Amino acid sequence: MAPIVISRDYGFVFATATASTIINTWHGMKVTSARQKAGIPYPNPYATAEQADKDINKYVFNCWQRAHQNYLENYPAFLALLFISGARYPLYAAGAGAIWLAGRIAYAIGYANPQGKEGKGRMKGAFQYVGLFGLLGLSGKTCWDLLA
Repeated sequence: MAPIVISRDYGFVFATATASTIINTWHGMKVTSARQKAGIPYPNPYATAEQADKDINKYVFNCWQRAHQNYLENYPAFLALLFISGARYPLYAAGAGAIWLAGRIAYAIGYANPQGKEGKGRMKGAFQYVGLFGLLGLSGKTCWDLLA
């Protein structure tokens, strides 16, 4: 069995995880602000399609809400890959995690841009996959190292 020793560099992994929580909070703040501007009351998760077609603020709210939900859908896998890969490769994992986080910010801002209907602005964050696939590869290598 190959031992894993947590080095001081693992602090960068923790810092990346902490930054991911800050970005999650930022998403929530953007959704709340857009909700207020659009006048969508709780507990409604979205404006209807008809409302969004008639009111740009409601459309933008839907986009922020969807961008945040997409972040939350991907967040558990990101954290798992970050912590697994960071056990053996903390600096690479933190770097790949930072790329993913930057991509998620670009994704959200691009998605909520009302100039690009159908959320096509989200493609500005496509580089997030460089970070995600990096974490996936590093996690696979970490597993291989432990099992070999």
